[in-house]
Amino acid sequence: MRDENDMRMLEAHRAAIGDAIDALIGRIMQAFEVLHRIEWSAPWRNGRC
Repeated sequence: MRDENDMRMLEAHRAAIGDAIDALIGRIMQAFEVLHRIEWSAPWRNGRC
């Protein structure tokens, strides 16, 4: 009985950790998309052309 309860809690925690990691990766990807948009929206403003 206790083992079953522990396994349910472990599975719930694994799912929560997975969701948190997915959210973190999503935020990091959003940051890179913004940086990419800033860099490539007007490259002549950076003095590179």
